[in-house]
Amino acid sequence: MYQTYFGLHENPFNVTTDPRYLYVTQRTQEALNCLTYGIEARKGFILLTGEVGTGKTTLLNKLLETLHQQRVATAFVFNPRMPASQLFDYMMADLGIECKSHKRNHVLFKLHQWLLDRYQAGEHTVLVVDEAQILSRQALEEIRLLTNLETSAEKLLQIVLAGQPEIEQKLNRRELRQLRQRIALRARTVPLTQEETSGYILERLRVAGANGEEIFSHSAVDAVHRHARGIQRVTNLLCEQALLRASVSQLRPIPAEIIDDVARDFSLDEVEDFAPPDPQEGTSGNGNGHRNGRKRKAPKVRDSRTTGKNRFMQSGHEPPLGITQVKLPLFVYGYGPDGNPFYEDACTIAMSARGGLISMNTSVKPGQRLILTNKENECSQECVVEFLGARLARGVDVGFEFPAPTPDFWGIRETEKNPISESEKACA
Repeated sequence: MYQTYFGLHENPFNVTTDPRYLYVTQRTQEALNCLTYGIEARKGFILLTGEVGTGKTTLLNKLLETLHQQRVATAFVFNPRMPASQLFDYMMADLGIECKSHKRNHVLFKLHQWLLDRYQAGEHTVLVVDEAQILSRQALEEIRLLTNLETSAEKLLQIVLAGQPEIEQKLNRRELRQLRQRIALRARTVPLTQEETSGYILERLRVAGANGEEIFSHSAVDAVHRHARGIQRVTNLLCEQALLRASVSQLRPIPAEIIDDVARDFSLDEVEDFAPPDPQEGTSGNGNGHRNGRKRKAPKVRDSRTTGKNRFMQSGHEPPLGITQVKLPLFVYGYGPDGNPFYEDACTIAMSARGGLISMNTSVKPGQRLILTNKENECSQECVVEFLGARLARGVDVGFEFPAPTPDFWGIRETEKNPISESEKACA
């Protein structure tokens, strides 16, 4: 519908990971260069990490497209939930290696001989595993054993592991230290800056056939970045819905108000405001103040409002409705100011479906994105730091918010009554 109205020949914001639509920022180019160098230099293991929706799979598809043009043999595993034995068989089939025997030693011998033949011919072979954060320990160990296929000087098989930051957590386990020590290069994808968001939108429109006329107003692009926070997948959602609504209303260029409407409908405009205590407000009978958290819309969307259910509290005070005070063990993952990842064990002070309060020793900033893993059900979820409390002996109290209400993330008590299956435990 909207393609005709805006003069496009295809959907520019499709959710598919078409490498034609890869928008190459400086950080994206650095990641692609790292992967390419690691393969050409036969470094063995290469790790690509990035938060949900930051373009990892699109980058991998671009890498695979380039490798195919160079006649590099590749195997691409995009469903790592399969058992370790099936993972190995799938790789053999994808590489086109036939082996009449199904005995593991015969298969490995066949693979080793095949890789040696390619190596002597000056050719490369690459195994790419996407969504590696959900690989089982056994599957990771099987992949590590493949690095034993080598000459006295170089690796015969180059392996790219790509996944969300939780893969770093897995690799830090003691039983996987041999695999961790073999990772020669690390690359990562990151959210877009505001300037990059503008370029990202324009480039995708160009590839889809735009003739250069303005489709998104400058204020609309700013609104997209404000709501998506640089996450490409969310940017695609906002832009596609905005194109559809603008075509129905015959609006061009698209105004910021349409972006705000889409964000509101998809609950992308709500930010939990963990504000400091207001000295004007009353205190409880024992003299203890409380913190009023106001669920507000992002700037220029709608007025802030306060409701009893959406209030948050400081640790040590009576929680309002909807807030639970439970000490729950978490694993916290993020990137420090120097760009290097950090990991920390923490415990909740309080929690709700929209966020929570934890105490941390690592310094973080409001607006920073973190990955939390609930150690009791192994679910992982992205969150955004909303406020910092005073530094106490236990650390700094950090209030955080989920991008959308996530009650299942805290599903720890019900698991005692209704055990969760292994497939349900694997949370993206």
